[in-house]
Amino acid sequence: MKIGIIGAGATGLTAAYDLVKDGHDVTVLEGADEIGGLAGSLEVQGTPLERYYHHIFETDRAIIDLIEELGLGPKLQFHSTTTGIYYDGELHDFSTPVEMLKFPPLGLLDRVRFGGSSAMLKVIRNGERLNDRRALDWVRRWAGPRAAEVIWEPLLTGKFGSRASEISMAWLWARIHYRTFKLGYMDGGFHQVYDGLLRAVEERGGKVEMGKRLAHIAQPDPAGPVEVRTEDGARYEYDKVLVTVPQPVFAQAAGAAPGDALQRAEYLGATCFVLECDRSVIPYYWLNVNDSTFPFLAVVEHTNMVPTSDYGGRHVVYVGNYVPRDDWRYTTDPAELLKQYEPWLRRLNPDFDLSWVKDWHFSRAAFAQPVVTPDYKPSIPPHETSMPGVVLATMSQIYPQDRGQSYAVAMARRVVEQYFR
Repeated sequence: MKIGIIGAGATGLTAAYDLVKDGHDVTVLEGADEIGGLAGSLEVQGTPLERYYHHIFETDRAIIDLIEELGLGPKLQFHSTTTGIYYDGELHDFSTPVEMLKFPPLGLLDRVRFGGSSAMLKVIRNGERLNDRRALDWVRRWAGPRAAEVIWEPLLTGKFGSRASEISMAWLWARIHYRTFKLGYMDGGFHQVYDGLLRAVEERGGKVEMGKRLAHIAQPDPAGPVEVRTEDGARYEYDKVLVTVPQPVFAQAAGAAPGDALQRAEYLGATCFVLECDRSVIPYYWLNVNDSTFPFLAVVEHTNMVPTSDYGGRHVVYVGNYVPRDDWRYTTDPAELLKQYEPWLRRLNPDFDLSWVKDWHFSRAAFAQPVVTPDYKPSIPPHETSMPGVVLATMSQIYPQDRGQSYAVAMARRVVEQYFR
């Protein structure tokens, strides 16, 4: 078949890779000028680095298998990393079960309840049965009101803002259940996976066209070709099309009416600084900011997991957020936004000064975090669409997870097997 794929992220490129191996004529249309989607990369001192912090877990078999399949297995390393929590003006170690059970802001009984409830989430095998329960209600009951107040409520508020009280427990279960203490990262960056997929697709005759942002998709005759038009005016016809862009983008291109099921998905945007510093900013790889007055959610010092020598001696620090697209942290000029973040970074490290930052990069993504409420699952669209030749495989269909390289790879392979073979 002549197959078009919309989007060159993890889902689109994995599907293209499998489809060209099956002998199909495949073209991938990507709206940006780089591949990888939310795992796209920039460069720090000549070394590619993800625009948004990325790692994988030991349970992420789909992407681990793909990395090995591409011959990149030796590049993947699993690291014992450190985690901290900033709460009530202090940094607290939170990397191991022992540190969690010694967490000073909680009393002994609260620590035990927190540890027990976390262990329960590891044991529960089918988290989807928690879909209709609100996460904060669940943790208040099982982890206790104090643990909910100190740990979970600030994290959910930092992630979802005013929607924190509505988030489904199935979402929080997925965030805990599949996590491992060791984190995986590829020496030289995950861009190697996407470059490897691109090369494999092109070597087998497939094509990837950049700067081809989806504008319109239709199938006037259910038995005829699918028509695709991109914003630059180019037109294409395919026997079948796999759409991997965010659901609202597809809904608009397909002409879905207001109120249509395709229009129901609600997403937050993401903003992320990558700071190239001449010294360390925090003593952890990952620092959760459990203070709702802060303008950002987390600080991740990437070079507390991998060596600074990989980045010309620079300490690489992410400052990330999930916010509505009309929020000031999404719309403010990045240079001004960084200045506004400075006093807050100084609260994490009193010595911090912007002079430590020798260079910086800023990225924003319009559709990065689905808002997973108890009524989210029934609103998830099927992979089949109203057009027989169009299949949808997008972030909103990864449930109860909401994104992640491994989940995207797994979905791509499942959809190819079910709808293209």
